[in-house]
Amino acid sequence: MAIVLTIRDETFGVAGDDHVVKLEVPTESMTVRELIRERVYQEVDDFNRLIRAGQANAAFRGLVRPDPEERLLNGEKRKGPREISWKRSFDVAVAAYENRRMLVIVGDRETSSLDEIIQLRSGTEVTFLRLVLLAGG
Repeated sequence: MAIVLTIRDETFGVAGDDHVVKLEVPTESMTVRELIRERVYQEVDDFNRLIRAGQANAAFRGLVRPDPEERLLNGEKRKGPREISWKRSFDVAVAAYENRRMLVIVGDRETSSLDEIIQLRSGTEVTFLRLVLLAGG
């Protein structure tokens, strides 16, 4: 039985940058790494499906924004965006978590490692909190 989570993206210190979506996961128990992989894979796959369907005006709004190389490939010289690599996006998300540039909060508890096993049920709210570095420090 699939579990439907509420995913909330927030950027610390940036008002109005919240983004909320539903995410379906296959099990009630998974690691933080698996949760990130499920989330990134699903949103990139959804976007790529739009691109394949010819919706060239599709805008990607996901956990990981395309890196500069992909943005260059999707640049204004090209008509319409290209597909995004879910694997590359997953690697970026994992690195952000490991480097404490992103926190994952399940319910009201912050996770502590990618290998931490988390228990989920339908309706669980998961917050992906991006941390912004201070300028001049």
